[in-house]
Parts: sequence; C-alpha cells; structure tokens
Amino acid sequence: MQEKKEGLMQGFVNGAYSGFMIGVKNIIPNLIFAYAVMEFLNITNLMSIIEVVFRPVMMLLGLPGAAAPALIMGFLTTSGGLGIVANLATNGMLSPDQVAMLLVGIMCVGASIQYIGRVLATTGIKTKYYPFMMAVNAVNAIIGITIARIIL
Repeated sequence: MQEKKEGLMQGFVNGAYSGFMIGVKNIIPNLIFAYAVMEFLNITNLMSIIEVVFRPVMMLLGLPGAAAPALIMGFLTTSGGLGIVANLATNGMLSPDQVAMLLVGIMCVGASIQYIGRVLATTGIKTKYYPFMMAVNAVNAIIGITIARIIL
C-alpha cells in the first residue's frame, strides 16, 4: 500500500501545529514553574540568602548572586532557566549584558538533568558517567559566559 505524500501547505500546517503543541505541553509549564520558584524564593526571603551564598562565585563570572537559580534551573529545564532570567531582568536585577551572558550559560547546560532521564538512561550508558557529563556542561557554561562577557 502506497503512502500518500502531504503537500507543502499541509506539511507547514502540521509542523506549525506540532511546534505549538510542544510549546503548550512543555515550554509554558516550565516557564510557569520557573516563575513560581522565583516567587517562592522572593516570598520566603530565600532569594536573599541565595544571593549572598552564591555572590563570590557568580562575581567571578560578572553576574550577581541572584543569577545562580537561573543557571541551576537551566540544568533542569532550559525554558525554566530562561523564565528565571526574564523574572530577574523584569525586576531590574540583571543588566542586558548579564541577560545575554546567562542565555549563553543556560543554553550550554541545556536541561542536562532532564536529558539524562530521556536519553542517557534509555541508551544504557553507565550511571557512573553522568556526573562527568554534567561537569562538562557546567564547564562549557563557564567558558561560554566568560566569552560572552569578553565580547560584551
């Protein structure tokens, strides 16, 4: 039995629908989660503690301590990390240059934890290699942020 080819218009519509559904099912819930996390941190005053604890490390990268949750969330979900960056920028806690630097860092860590479950666990890669793979992503983020800082 021969499969019917879809036309250009139908292919576009199907692709647009698939992209929309990815946004609705994956990206939007992660963004809402990120905003909820930020509000929780602000309401409970934990954000002040995080800022103080992470300030020395983040200052080496040219970022405020408040940027640490964005990078941490980036390990869990890229869109969640970006949601935290948006929240921080909206509240005046990040400059445009710092936003750009964080975007590079978050894209480098790129939902590593999420993909460990989705990809590495299903391929049979030994779990002893997971920390090494996460460390490589963290080093990539540090290098990427540093390069972005130099460029900006």
